[in-house]
Amino acid sequence: MAFRSVVVALAFTLAAGLADAQQPITYKSAIVALTDDSELRTQFEDTLAAKARAHEYDAVASHTIVPEIRDARSDRFLEALSKLGIEAVLMLRPAAVGAGSSLESVKNEVSPKLYSDMQKFAKKVNSSGNQDLIAVVHMAIYIVKGGKPELMSSGAVWLDEPVTDRQQAIDRLQNLMLSNVDAVRPAIRTRLGLPPLDAKP
Repeated sequence: MAFRSVVVALAFTLAAGLADAQQPITYKSAIVALTDDSELRTQFEDTLAAKARAHEYDAVASHTIVPEIRDARSDRFLEALSKLGIEAVLMLRPAAVGAGSSLESVKNEVSPKLYSDMQKFAKKVNSSGNQDLIAVVHMAIYIVKGGKPELMSSGAVWLDEPVTDRQQAIDRLQNLMLSNVDAVRPAIRTRLGLPPLDAKP
């Protein structure tokens, strides 16, 4: 059982950094699971935020800011983020779930090159040769400044082998997200003009 993914560029790794000689440079982030299932949203956001904090990210669950998911795309949400000092948002949207799921579900959400890369990667790592996936989740990362969101990156993670239950799927998906985020953290910090995590005061 394994998750396969390609997550590109700036993720919510904006959310924390050891750095400055005076005090840590920290970018607070919100995690948003775009689902109408309030129980699933709460569980997913809470557990992912907890895992992110264990990786030294300053992450919070969006349901603690806007209990109703429909408000996560409103101006009120942006205003609330600003008041809380949150400058980064990780949006997670289930693009396809269940038998017959495929990367086609995110084709219009990512660049043509990224989509091609995802297809090649999925074909390379899928030992079964089966093109059907169990679930595909679209990831979009925004920087929020001055009350306006700016899309920084878009990608996807996907599950290509069965799991025993929903909790196992959630756990593996979240671990995959964090491993990808950790891997690109150095490049992100460079892009933001922040010193490396191992920089000495």
